[in-house]
Amino acid sequence: MIRFSLVFFCINALFQAHGQVHFTEVSSEKGMNYLYPGNDFQMAGGGVMVIDVNNDGWEDLFQAGGVFDSKLWINKGGFFIDGTADFGLNALSGYFIQGAVAADYNNDGYRDFIVANYGVGMGRGDKHAPAIMKNIKGESFELISLEKVIAPGNFSSACWGDINKDGFSDVYITNYVASMGGITDSNGVVIGYDAKCLENKLLLNKDGKSFVECANEYGISDGGCGLSASFTDVDHDGDQDLLLLNDFGEWTGEGNKYFRNEFPEPIFSDATRENGFENFMYGMGIGQGDYDEDADLDFYVTNIGRNYLYQNDKGKLVDQARALKVDLTYEKDSIRGTSWSGIFFDLEFDGDLDLYVTKGNVATLVPKTVIRDPNKFFLNDQGHFTEISAEVGLNDILSHRGAAVFDFDHDGDLDIVSSVVKLPWAAFAKIEQKIKLFRNDTKALHWIGIILEGDDGVNQDCFGCQVVFKQHSRNLMKEVDAGSGQASQSTAVLYYGLDQENYLEELEIFWTDGTSSKFSNLKSGQVYRMIKGKNPVPIKMN
Repeated sequence: MIRFSLVFFCINALFQAHGQVHFTEVSSEKGMNYLYPGNDFQMAGGGVMVIDVNNDGWEDLFQAGGVFDSKLWINKGGFFIDGTADFGLNALSGYFIQGAVAADYNNDGYRDFIVANYGVGMGRGDKHAPAIMKNIKGESFELISLEKVIAPGNFSSACWGDINKDGFSDVYITNYVASMGGITDSNGVVIGYDAKCLENKLLLNKDGKSFVECANEYGISDGGCGLSASFTDVDHDGDQDLLLLNDFGEWTGEGNKYFRNEFPEPIFSDATRENGFENFMYGMGIGQGDYDEDADLDFYVTNIGRNYLYQNDKGKLVDQARALKVDLTYEKDSIRGTSWSGIFFDLEFDGDLDLYVTKGNVATLVPKTVIRDPNKFFLNDQGHFTEISAEVGLNDILSHRGAAVFDFDHDGDLDIVSSVVKLPWAAFAKIEQKIKLFRNDTKALHWIGIILEGDDGVNQDCFGCQVVFKQHSRNLMKEVDAGSGQASQSTAVLYYGLDQENYLEELEIFWTDGTSSKFSNLKSGQVYRMIKGKNPVPIKMN
């Protein structure tokens, strides 16, 4: 009774402070009307990627379609049109795309992207190696096949990072399952998975002109059925480390990995066990966010069953998910839930990071999972989370995968795009199954936005740069999203909530070349472009 009263008090206080606290699903209303056929048995993709393809300030969206068509949605002042053909992305017809992530790999001022695709597909792949989609001055994309660099595989996701700090972004691609069998008991009952896994790939960027595969040389080829990865500076030493999630870890003996970047040596070391990241699980997705405001990045890791919230303690990762009641182990009694993307963002811009988790059933032999598995949303209150999914309209029961956040309508709050894989039961029930665009209808508080731009040896996207927002006694760190959740990528703008304040007290940027910059008294309601070595420039977003 006491706990219920506290939860009610928190929710009620939020509604009183900000008026309506709610999301409205508006995908069809805003032009996203593509309904692809099939179901999750057909290896449908689930990644979504936010990218401003033409540098007009309105961020666009790429929707991975798996064995079906993928789509590029061009944002026209808050309304989306299908730009797939106009921007040359029909060249990807026939690719079984699981996800995509964007980076200006040649530092020409326009964001390109790489697609992670099922080329082998356990005998049913598209036969293609991954491809780079090169942005031609914001007008079209040119397909550059990587077939001379890597062979087709079952590539499930990717992430960018300048691992050797040469000013050009490199890319790591997770490689999934080559073949799958069942492990049976003496009675012939399937009790587990006999998965044969593929090795991951690292593509080192050569001056924005070509790529060289060198995962073995850097010690990160792995081979544990990789499903998600993140380049991120875990230990805040100025270089990007690698967090890797492996699926079927309970059965393959290959758990999640924390590879520490030993720059300037061209190698990663395995720091998994010593830093508390070794879990043998069904690794799905990684979400980065400084939820406890101690100026380092924490990580939410999803699973079939128990999720993990790794609190960062000087590079050591300590799970707090159960203590904070965000583990989501069971959805119904003793039946496990299935989580995919965990994304931190500030719902109402009060200065702390809330948590959105996409959920959804997937066909499994074991363990037993619940069929109706609604998404979850947790409100952060001084490092403690309260689940208010139904109250804010985010408890959708379809099978979600990738997700991302961005301010698609430029109304000063962050909206959610969440992909859906079609389920047979929902089709039978005649429930519309398509991508979901959740418009944030909360009356947001004050905020500030930062767009980082590298120069003089720092990669154009500033992947690996870390920003600390300082407001009174609060210190919150952010990085530019180089790939997160499940095969997805959110906005390139770093937003910070100022609550009722009109100015940000201080901002400190740690550039990847070891230098730092400090700025103070930046005005709220404004997005600033921060170019290394220059003063902040306010930019017009409308």
